[in-house]
Amino acid sequence: MKIDFYISSLSGGGAEKVLTTLAKAMACDDNEVSIISLEKRPQFYPVDEKVQLFQYKNKKSGIRAVWEDVRNIRRHIKKSKADISISFLSRCNLLVLMSAMFKKGKVVVCDRNNPLREHGKMVFLLSNLLYLRADRVMVQTEQIKGFYKKFLRKKIRVIENPLDKEVLDSQIKEVIPKREKTILSMGRLEPQKDFKTLIQGFHKISGKYPDWQVKIFGVGDKREELEELIGSLELDNKVHLCGRTEVPFYEMSKASIFVLSSHYEGFPNVLCEAMYAGDLCIASDCVSGPRELIEQNVNGWLFPVGNVDNLAQLMENCIEHESRLDNVRHTAQETVKRLYLENNIVLWKNMINEVVMEE
Repeated sequence: MKIDFYISSLSGGGAEKVLTTLAKAMACDDNEVSIISLEKRPQFYPVDEKVQLFQYKNKKSGIRAVWEDVRNIRRHIKKSKADISISFLSRCNLLVLMSAMFKKGKVVVCDRNNPLREHGKMVFLLSNLLYLRADRVMVQTEQIKGFYKKFLRKKIRVIENPLDKEVLDSQIKEVIPKREKTILSMGRLEPQKDFKTLIQGFHKISGKYPDWQVKIFGVGDKREELEELIGSLELDNKVHLCGRTEVPFYEMSKASIFVLSSHYEGFPNVLCEAMYAGDLCIASDCVSGPRELIEQNVNGWLFPVGNVDNLAQLMENCIEHESRLDNVRHTAQETVKRLYLENNIVLWKNMINEVVMEE
């Protein structure tokens, strides 16, 4: 089978990681697999040697950029003649659907975030209408599925993100690192991730625990703003903005506590990986994903979005009772077994075969 994956870039995000993981798995199953990247941001994730990579650079802006992207995608669709085209992220989804009009081959679009937070109501309605042209619409949680219009839901399938433990374990090498007195978080330095709440929550307890620190890995437009907050709270020696890391799972394995403080998510890959690493995991009860992964006081903890005091209390509880919470760590690791790549890829293969076989 010939499978084409489309995305705006292969930069360091969750959707990009899932796409490259799926492409590699499909190529290892004797499919002819390609990734088509529109190169909107610099590449971060490597592409497996079995997967062919096409990169279409477009230096135009505004409506001219949209038109150029459509032209490039149409040309590729015509040349490729793939059995199925799978697109990730809303902008690319819409471009692929427009480009695939009157072309043979099946089209699957994958939304990877909260669509009501990404778009206004009118744009979301229009995207629902255009998504009717897709053969399937893939989302990551039942909660997200419920946001879409009823006329579209028969096309929607829910598959959570895969967890490639082989890739994660390779970052540890031979010896599992000793856990440090570190509270870890990861994500783009953007308002969505709400690192301000994490920093402010840690400030409330930092005086009581002077040997603990916070590490935040990620890059983004809000770095300077976060640095100013850290400085104003006199946390320069305790809260560290560490930039991007090539070995995030190694950092998770060293940390003791992981915090996801987001305003919203699609499906938080970093939370899944931190649970697999056996971190004590605290997450905002945001839409969507954390509530479908964490059972309160069983395998982690949830706190109301933006609630600094509640987050501070949970972090303090983990610090105080860390040595007695091994059962929480173990249960978290058991929870994410359902996401293991070998289980997840079966769901994707079944969906692809179902779509391709449809008349």
